[in-house]
Amino acid sequence: MSAILVIGSTGNIGSFVVKELIKRGARVKAAVTHLDRGKALYSEIPDVELVEFDFLTPSTYKESLKNVKKVFLVRPPQLAHPKQDTLPFLQAAKSAGVEHIVFVSLIGVEKNHVVPHHKIEKYMMNLGFAYTFLRPSFFMQNLNTTHREDIALRNELFVPVGKGKTSFIDTRDIGEAAAICLTESGHVNKTYYLTGSEALTYEDIANIMSKVLKREIKYKNPNVFIFRKVSLKRGMPKEFVNVMSILYTMTKFGTARLVTNDLEDILKRPPITFKQYVIDYKQDFELS
Repeated sequence: MSAILVIGSTGNIGSFVVKELIKRGARVKAAVTHLDRGKALYSEIPDVELVEFDFLTPSTYKESLKNVKKVFLVRPPQLAHPKQDTLPFLQAAKSAGVEHIVFVSLIGVEKNHVVPHHKIEKYMMNLGFAYTFLRPSFFMQNLNTTHREDIALRNELFVPVGKGKTSFIDTRDIGEAAAICLTESGHVNKTYYLTGSEALTYEDIANIMSKVLKREIKYKNPNVFIFRKVSLKRGMPKEFVNVMSILYTMTKFGTARLVTNDLEDILKRPPITFKQYVIDYKQDFELS
């Protein structure tokens, strides 16, 4: 039985992909940068095979790709140069006999040639992989990871989006959708635009968070230059801040407001709502 390699298996999406694949009886190889972290995360799921993997260390490719026919791929946010940091892995995967890759891309990527996701999609197609492109809107879980400190310590949403709307999606739903695409027929060479069931402004989500958390969360709306300056000062990596600045600028002008039925069609159920997400992750936003 061939295995499915899950890149980013300890992340916001990959961890859910692993669990959903195991539920479906798949053989899973979970790629991890640090084995200790992987062992801690999957200590209660012994069926997961952990393999050490790093995009920037080609010597880790061979063992990771052994007996693998399908790959779940997500781009690490700190890697912003696909030709140098992602293409070598894709070439190795092709040589190793990988047939199908499910790639978490980006909504609107077909109109934005600047973001790394656009190039990665092109590389996959040019190499001849069977592909499934999942193009999700903004992750709800970005709030309890990237923006957690702003919310938990400062009670604010600090993003340069103006009144632009976003059809936020829960990464738990993306993980389940990816697992379905990897284990069920009908998803090869398909592109899905994955969104939640409604488009919300950041004013809307600040209000929802305020009600659930029972304290006021204010939506700050800095211009993109101040956002970039403050984010760098707070220690975020430069390349990551640059990509975020581009994406939030696009959002401000309406590129993230699209609402589709693609996710519901795959899952056969409605997407998780933003309110439910805040309830489920409430502890992450508590002051401590």
